[in-house]
Amino acid sequence: MIKLVASDVDGTLVPDGTFEINPEIYDVIKKLKEKGITFVAASGRQYASLKKLFAPVADRILYIPDNGGFVRGSKGETWLKRPMEKTLIRAIVEDAEKLPDVELMLCGRDYAYVGSEDGRLYNWMREAYRYEIKAVPDLTNIDDDIVKISIFHPEDAERIVKDWFYDKWKDTVLLAPAGVYWVDCSEPSINKGSALQFLLDKYEIKPDEVMVFGDNINDLGMLACAKESYAIGSARDEVKQAAAHVADTMRNQGVIKVLKEQLLK
Repeated sequence: MIKLVASDVDGTLVPDGTFEINPEIYDVIKKLKEKGITFVAASGRQYASLKKLFAPVADRILYIPDNGGFVRGSKGETWLKRPMEKTLIRAIVEDAEKLPDVELMLCGRDYAYVGSEDGRLYNWMREAYRYEIKAVPDLTNIDDDIVKISIFHPEDAERIVKDWFYDKWKDTVLLAPAGVYWVDCSEPSINKGSALQFLLDKYEIKPDEVMVFGDNINDLGMLACAKESYAIGSARDEVKQAAAHVADTMRNQGVIKVLKEQLLK
């Protein structure tokens, strides 16, 4: 019997960088809750963005925002946080700022931070992702629990980072591609998988009682926590190979189809 369902968001439930979610998911989540099944939104997005996206059921689900940098309850309470060391943040920011045509976003507990209101990220994150975001003069000196540094490139972040930055930092931090535009940097222990495992331990849930959905590299740790793991049909090949099953594509509502067919008959 499945007791917990965890799903990635961008590329799995919604097109990357949008709020175009099928409202049917809200009814599905309500029905899961009635059957005693907990739904977890697990995403690279911040908590505030996820809460807005899932507003009709915001107090009925749990949250793994910022790729596992935090675990938060249905009322927004912080159950787990794993901030990066200040010296590590400074070193990564100073190197990442040398990469061509990139912008940086640092992710804290309730806000994300960028270097300027005039860049591409500030308005995009506010309007498309509906982020709570601030522009600060110095990204290396922020008084917050920073759990993730996101490197944004308008065409191919993974390619830009692999030029030299990846080789320098791959043994120090976790470098996780998240869609075309992003590569996320965090402490090696921070990922969706370890955050999900925290919840499974908290509620004494076994892997065969878990169903997980994902599409990208940053979902691999989470997929490994569940016997019933699904890659969306539009997922990267590495994710399809790691998952136990392949669902329909995001555009064809793969997550909703599986939940209705497997858990809500």
